[in-house]
Amino acid sequence: MAGIVSNAYEYDPSRIEHACASYRGNGPLARDFYASADIFNADIDRIWRRYWLYAGHSCLIPEAGNWMTWAIGHDSVIVSRGQDNEIRAFHNTCRHRGARVCREEHGSGRSFTCPYHAWTYELDGRLRTPTEREFGVHQSKLGLHPVPLKNVGGLLFVALGDDPVSFEKTMTEVAPKMAHQGLENAKLAKTLRYNVKANWKLIFENNRECYHCNTAHPEYVKGTYDTARFVPNLEQEVEVQTAAAVARFNALGLGIDGVMASSDMTGAFWRAARTPLMEGWKTQSLDGKPVAPLMGTFRDKNKWSDGTLRTTIFPNFWQHASDDHAVSTRITPIDATNSQVDVYWFVHRDAVEGKDYQLDKLMPFWQRTSEQDWEICTANQAGVLSPRYEPGPYSKIRETNVQHFIDWYLGALAGPRGHLRSVGNKGASA
Repeated sequence: MAGIVSNAYEYDPSRIEHACASYRGNGPLARDFYASADIFNADIDRIWRRYWLYAGHSCLIPEAGNWMTWAIGHDSVIVSRGQDNEIRAFHNTCRHRGARVCREEHGSGRSFTCPYHAWTYELDGRLRTPTEREFGVHQSKLGLHPVPLKNVGGLLFVALGDDPVSFEKTMTEVAPKMAHQGLENAKLAKTLRYNVKANWKLIFENNRECYHCNTAHPEYVKGTYDTARFVPNLEQEVEVQTAAAVARFNALGLGIDGVMASSDMTGAFWRAARTPLMEGWKTQSLDGKPVAPLMGTFRDKNKWSDGTLRTTIFPNFWQHASDDHAVSTRITPIDATNSQVDVYWFVHRDAVEGKDYQLDKLMPFWQRTSEQDWEICTANQAGVLSPRYEPGPYSKIRETNVQHFIDWYLGALAGPRGHLRSVGNKGASA
């Protein structure tokens, strides 16, 4: 059977179709979905190059001339803030012979200069180097290729392919809720990078349920109602606290739609829901006490919501934003059994470390929870690789969100495939 090449990712379409068709439902995917290079390549081509991907926060490039890069698969993207303060994104490949223009993850300057032959580009992507006389093409036709970019209340999303899925409903729901968090007036307090030995889907599946929380996350369960709502004698307390949260959020002008004590999705591949914290908790810290100055509209009103805004957007982003800080997670798939995960802590831009916040109080709640998850995911991947692995059933009560993720994934994988070319030999065109 001929393979296909689509944007440099080769895989056998018949194998992908067979794998999707063989899914039995109500449970995890078969081993190949977490181990096969063929399916991984299809994931990148059909999902990661079609869906909108979280690249970073706008506050990571706060000043004109600031830029950052993000590499995923064969793609590398430059996200920069121009002299006009506009944020733009470009493919990080020189229009001369294709070299990476920016080789660092962060930088600042009045232009980009390719280190190969010194072709220089303006921050808005225009080529500054004269080319018409020597190369026969005017420099106006050789600017960096733009990448579609959307700013969702301070969250920057890029689309790598030519025909991305619609993002309008996502933005309509997420942006107004995000505005209250003040993330465009935030700054990065700390970031940690993890190399997790697990397929990106296993990491997201773990995020989509709290069945494991009582076992793995002693810090997390103390401050949230995620698991309490499944305990019969606590159901009434969850209902009372959720009702009180609705009134509290509404009084702060946050809106009551989407208030819940769980992690349910609010859209096809996204969610933005404000959830109450345990009674007496102000924020997601080890003891529930504030760890940084208030942000956004909470700062303006000097009021606490005693809740957290949970935002999730498939396939690579989730965030828990409390009233005084936000913690964001970005997944970057490396190969079928490895992923890179970046975790970011944000506080108000005027907050001073050592005075207004201390990292040893700001970070532990989510650092411990995240690292506990990476350990679980690594063990999950190792077990799935066993020849004896056989998918079991999902809980119809506590793993419905995982099933939602799997259903979305299979639908996305079987969706539009872009411009595919059949090939008879590896790496050869038809």
